Amino acid sequence: MGVFSDPQIVLWLLALVVPGLVITFMRAQFVTGRIGKHSEALLAYFTLSAVYGAIIFPFLSELLSHFQGDRSRIFLWFFLVFVGPSVFGIFLGLMTQTELVRRLLSNLRIYPVHAVPTAWDWKFGAMNEHLVILTLKDDTKFAGYCGRQSFMSSDPHERDLYVEKVYRWGENESWLDQGEHGLWVASDELKTIEFFPVSEKGDA
Repeated sequence: MGVFSDPQIVLWLLALVVPGLVITFMRAQFVTGRIGKHSEALLAYFTLSAVYGAIIFPFLSELLSHFQGDRSRIFLWFFLVFVGPSVFGIFLGLMTQTELVRRLLSNLRIYPVHAVPTAWDWKFGAMNEHLVILTLKDDTKFAGYCGRQSFMSSDPHERDLYVEKVYRWGENESWLDQGEHGLWVASDELKTIEFFPVSEKGDA
């Protein structure tokens, strides 16, 4: 307990762990299924904090020279520990979601392991509006529209799905409006999901 009573030691611990935690949290707003238990992710937090620290270190002396006085130093500390990592985490999340780095590496014939853990997370993590056909395990089929009011679970243990609007098929495979009602499907009932562009929806 004597070690943690020293304010300097506490500040250094915050500097080594908190930025990584903030980066991970902000990144997870763009990439699903990536936050584990804190006790298991401590090394990852430390690693991200170290990478972040290496990026800002060349600018640290310049920043310190512009922030004199206790209040200014407190503001700088808050910025470096919380604001900076938040921006870095958002950047990493967008880079993962858009797969920019992965596409660049693929052009060089380098194929790293995908950062998104499952096909469910990859498809629904950045999906635009789609028409879908849901097939349940008893082979019942539902046609629906997945848009802004739909919901796809990001919990790896509960992959349920809410489709905001349900259609039925008409002649020539047209999608017939059945009014304003949606459909919730439990995770253990789904068998397959087919995706179609919204432009394929025809009139009766």
